[in-house]
Amino acid sequence: MISGSGTLVTGGVLTDSKEIPPNDETVTVLNGPSTEGSSIQNGVSRTIGPGDVVIIPPNTPHWFSEITTEKIVYLVVRVDPHKVLPAGYTHK
Repeated sequence: MISGSGTLVTGGVLTDSKEIPPNDETVTVLNGPSTEGSSIQNGVSRTIGPGDVVIIPPNTPHWFSEITTEKIVYLVVRVDPHKVLPAGYTHK
């Protein structure tokens, strides 16, 4: 986390999960193959802030249940073993 703070929930079970279509920009440009849902049940909540590092294993549900500052800025490093995402893409 670079700046800001919030509550990150990881693990548990994704409720109402569904695969994001393979032609969706989320899959083709931002994240690669992904699943979304309406909530996470039985996840672990933790408050994170500047300087914190979180490693989220593949296929682990995760989301910010609360952002306690005006905004958060964080760095994401995604492993793309199937080379689905375009090289050198920067999301703005």
